[in-house]
Amino acid sequence: MRHELKYIIGPAAAATLKSILPATLRYDPHYKDGRYTISSLYFDDLSFSAYYDKMNGEEDREKFRIRLYNGDDSYIVLEKKSKKNDMVNKYSFLLNKNAVLSAIGGKGIQGENNLAKEFSAKVISQGLRPVVKIKYERTAFVFPVGETRVTIDENIRFSLDSRSLFDGDIPFFPLPFEAETVLEVKYGDVFPSFLVPVLSSVSAERIAYSKYAMAVSAIEGSYI
Repeated sequence: MRHELKYIIGPAAAATLKSILPATLRYDPHYKDGRYTISSLYFDDLSFSAYYDKMNGEEDREKFRIRLYNGDDSYIVLEKKSKKNDMVNKYSFLLNKNAVLSAIGGKGIQGENNLAKEFSAKVISQGLRPVVKIKYERTAFVFPVGETRVTIDENIRFSLDSRSLFDGDIPFFPLPFEAETVLEVKYGDVFPSFLVPVLSSVSAERIAYSKYAMAVSAIEGSYI
């Protein structure tokens, strides 16, 4: 498990960080200039347990999502994110498009993988189903010591249509302006001290932030 800290920042702070972080960190080597688009389809049960556990500040909570990068449906992952306070762990399983469509259709995911089995069991026992799709642009930086990873997420938006995971024509709606740019810092045992002056150079408000919870809150009156 790693620590995960989240901060609300503005567009100006995001631009500043993107200009100064390369001096101390490396871009994520998997993408040009560390930049890519993330599309995540979040699942919840009939009681909206993932949402209410977050809103109620439960120490132990989990959520499932299906994620793809830059719209590339040749590499899709099922993820389970477990969290205890500010410590997180992620388990993942590679899917093909047919498996995703099966999951979206409420049929679970075939296979012997433990994560696929757990997901499918909760589809049956808890009514796990797709709730909201989140999309945003990410700039990622890494530092090998202490498993440090810093990401800046911008233009965070959501859709209630699960087809939007693959259909680029489905409309999206922005989160409230003050919540649509987020800085995340993940690290191992010790917070990287060299990041302290970097973060203090911009206006960054630490917050218990969840893109999924923010999106559901934005539509709560008419959806749950």
